Amino acid sequence: MPKEIGAQNAPIEPADNCDQVPILVYHRVHPDDDAPPVVAGKHCGHVLLSNFVRQMNYLHDHSFSVITHQELYGWLQDEVNLPPKPVLIDFDDNRGAAYDYAVPILAEYGWRATCFVITALADGKLPEMEHDGSPWYTAMNWQQLEQLHEAGWIIGAHTRTHPNLRELAEAGCHERIEMELHGCREDIERELGFTPFCFTYPEGEWNEAVEAVVAQLFATARHWYKGYPFRYVTRRSNPLRLPAHNISERLSFADFVAFVKQTTSGDAMNG
Repeated sequence: MPKEIGAQNAPIEPADNCDQVPILVYHRVHPDDDAPPVVAGKHCGHVLLSNFVRQMNYLHDHSFSVITHQELYGWLQDEVNLPPKPVLIDFDDNRGAAYDYAVPILAEYGWRATCFVITALADGKLPEMEHDGSPWYTAMNWQQLEQLHEAGWIIGAHTRTHPNLRELAEAGCHERIEMELHGCREDIERELGFTPFCFTYPEGEWNEAVEAVVAQLFATARHWYKGYPFRYVTRRSNPLRLPAHNISERLSFADFVAFVKQTTSGDAMNG
C-alpha cells in the first residue's frame, strides 16, 4: 500500500487550527433548465448549477480553504498542518456533468478536488450506468481525467463497475471483490501512470471483510451519508473509514451552511 503520500514535505509540528473537517460529496451538477427530477423516496444524485455556484461562493466568501485528500492524509498522520477552515470537495462516478459544469467553477477559485473513478465507465464499457443515454449521465473519459490530474486534482479509485461491495461480501463473492478493487487500481495505473492512494465505497456500503482488502491497496477509504447527524473527519478518524456527506438537491442551503461552518467546533458526530 502506498505510504509515501506527502513524503516530499518535511514533517512539521501539527497545529490545532481545526477540530473537524467536512467532506462534501457530489455526483453530478446540472444546468437548472436541464436536470433530472427529484423524485420522492428515491436517491438524488445531483445539484442544480445555480445551487452549486451558491455553495462555492459561500465557501469562498467565508474564507474556507479547499484541501485535497493528500493534505488530509498528511494531517491524519501528523505530518502537515491544515489551513484555517478546511473542507474537501469530492466527485464520485466521474460523471460528464461534473466535468462540464463543476470543474470550471472550481478552476475560477483555483481549487482542486478529488474525482473517484469507476474505471469501466471511463473505458466506455458500462452501458448499464448510462441510464437512458441522456446528457445527464455521460461519463468522463481517460483524457479528461488526465487533464484533471495535470491540473492538480486527486484521482481516486471507486471500483471497476460500481457494485455494492458489502452485498458481494455477504454473498461470498470474494473473487469479485478482489477483481473490482485490484482491477480498478490497475486500470488507473495503466491509463494515467500512477497508483491511486484513496478509495471510496460504492453507495457508501462496506463491512470489515471488504475493508481488509481495501487496506491492502489504498491508504485511505471514504464512506458517505445521506442523513443526519453530520459527520466529520477528526484526528481520531480511522483513515480507512473517513465520513462524508452526499450533497444533492435534497440538502437545503441552510443545512449546507450548518454542515461546513462547524469545521472548528466539536459538537457534531465524528468519524
